[in-house]
Amino acid sequence: MINREERLKTFVAKSLFKSDFILSPLNGDASFRKYYRVDNKIAVDSPPDTQKNHEFLDINKRLSHANLFVPSILDYDLDNGFFLLNDLGNVSFFDVAKGDDLIPFYKKAIDTLLKISKVSTDNLPLFDREFIRFELSICDEWLYKKALSLDINKDDLKKINNLYDLLIDNCLMQKQIAMHRDYHCRNIMYYKDNLYIIDYQDMVKGPLLYDLASLLYDCYICLDDVVRDELCLYAYKQYKENDLYDKDLNSFKKELRLTALQRHIKVLGIFCRLYYRDNKSNYLKDLPLVLDYVMKACKDFSEFNFLYDFLDKYVKGHLPTCEQ
Repeated sequence: MINREERLKTFVAKSLFKSDFILSPLNGDASFRKYYRVDNKIAVDSPPDTQKNHEFLDINKRLSHANLFVPSILDYDLDNGFFLLNDLGNVSFFDVAKGDDLIPFYKKAIDTLLKISKVSTDNLPLFDREFIRFELSICDEWLYKKALSLDINKDDLKKINNLYDLLIDNCLMQKQIAMHRDYHCRNIMYYKDNLYIIDYQDMVKGPLLYDLASLLYDCYICLDDVVRDELCLYAYKQYKENDLYDKDLNSFKKELRLTALQRHIKVLGIFCRLYYRDNKSNYLKDLPLVLDYVMKACKDFSEFNFLYDFLDKYVKGHLPTCEQ
């Protein structure tokens, strides 16, 4: 049987109308997709049995129609899961949003969220109660059970689930819009003076503040509190002016923080799953920052103090590392 790389080469040869080329592997992401640079383009091996290839095409069109910058899809083969995209280079938001350029770039990224809010939500999956609860359960399964072998008693489990309900309610009470679902420094590219969005195939209809929470409480970058407050105020004013939010600033900040808390609890589980199930250890180094986000939020909101004590007793100081 011809392996996937050989089939990808056949696809690329047909797309480029040439047979003399080299597929140069690039660093992948958290999925099972593989990327290659070829003739100033990007070839993607995206296995159709595990990847959302139809969704990738659909969301690409939606974002383009909303005047957002996304990769151009030059050719594709949905049966095999192959794509040929234009090359956006190697410079990500992570690389440029620094020093004196940090705040201006973050404001550009927030402005981009305003455009995403206008993307059609027709037929998008719903980020509903069942969906959110499943995401939170990833932490239970992969951090508490798999990584730490915790046997949580029924009373503590009930308390944790009650807190999960508060986080779910916070998400569902917000205005529901098109939500990227992974809007952070590694999924925004800087190319030809514009911010390009990538990795958008998991888009859903969900809470207004989720993508902003992903950006301002990034799992890979920890912003200074003063800077985050300035950006939060900027976002609040933009959302108010565009009739996306109608409450006061304190409510905005609380809802944003609780939305980030839901995401970070999920990510604690996701990063562990990537290690134990997918053999991807590089995400373990980011677990301490994510746990720090979670514990600070739980300490600041009195209703979550139980979860703070639980994490302080059973999780802090016991996170899995590559050395284990």
